[in-house]
Order: sequence, then structure tokens, then C-alpha cells
Amino acid sequence: MTRMDTLPEGAAVTVAPMKTFPIIRDLVTDVSFNYEVAKTVPAFKPGPEPEGGFRMQQIDVERSQEFRKCIECFMCQDVCHVIRDHEENKPKYAGPRFFIRFAELEMHPLDVNDRRELAREGAGLGMCNITKCCTEVCPEHIKITDNAIIPMKERVVDAHYDPVAWLGRKILKRTKKTAQEAAAG
Repeated sequence: MTRMDTLPEGAAVTVAPMKTFPIIRDLVTDVSFNYEVAKTVPAFKPGPEPEGGFRMQQIDVERSQEFRKCIECFMCQDVCHVIRDHEENKPKYAGPRFFIRFAELEMHPLDVNDRRELAREGAGLGMCNITKCCTEVCPEHIKITDNAIIPMKERVVDAHYDPVAWLGRKILKRTKKTAQEAAAG
């Protein structure tokens, strides 16, 4: 994120490949891990269109727009020590880039798929220890931790552990699909 014109002229500049992913050659790293994880995220699925069409509040639009600024540079994935320092975590931990994706979809008011259990079990959301290093390196200034990871953790806890929320969903007959139902079709 440092601009070259801000560095002292003639100063040495060190450029290195990402640490988290295997090096292919020179500065090129194999980020295919990220594309494999992306395949596991159930797509956006709106419910039946209500009479008068879909309507959204401006705050919901703005929340989604922040998450869509992601340019998939994978810098957040590179600095995440849960991925970088623990190779054994890769199969069960999606990382910050995908927590943004989960949050974008899960917080969208028109989406009917429920990805909370998938975020908890399949993506390892609980393994994130909120160091905010992902937020600090984001070139698009997305507040990954504050606006995506923490709200997703709250939603997962509400869905999985809160008996009052569970009872409310049963009474109101909430119709979001589970991750397994969403993946099946």
C-alpha cells in the first residue's frame, strides 16, 4: 500500500512474495486455496418477489457495498496468522476474505440461504481471534473485523446458542435455508 513516491530517493526497497501461500516462482504464489474455498460458499438466493417488488433500506445497500469493494488481493489472507502460521488450519479455516463474503450474503435482507452453520463449522469462524491485522492491510479500507467478522460471530452465536432467538425463529417460522439445503439447490 506504500506509494513509491513517498519513499526516500535511492533507498533500498525490499519486495517479497506472500508468506501464506506456496511460492511458484519469484513473487508469484499459488493462491488456489482461496478459489477452492470460494466454491464452498452458497450463492445469493432471493426469496419470492413480494407484491410491489423488492425494497431495501439504504443502510443495507451501503453495508453490501463496503464488502463488494474487495479486490481479492488476498492480503488479508496473507497476514492472518491462523492461516499463515498453522498449515493444519487451512482445511477448516476459510479466512478473512471469505468471512467478508459470508457477511455480505448473510446480512443481505433479500437472501434466504442460511450460511451461519457453514461459517461456524465449515469455515472456522470461531478460530478468528480478532487481531484486526486483516483490516489494517486492506487496500480498500474495508473494516473486515468490525463490520464482517464480529457481526458474523454474533449471528452464529445467536443461531447456535441463544435459546430466545431459537424460540423466536420457531414462533415466527423463519424460512432461511441451512447451508446444506442451500448447497443442494
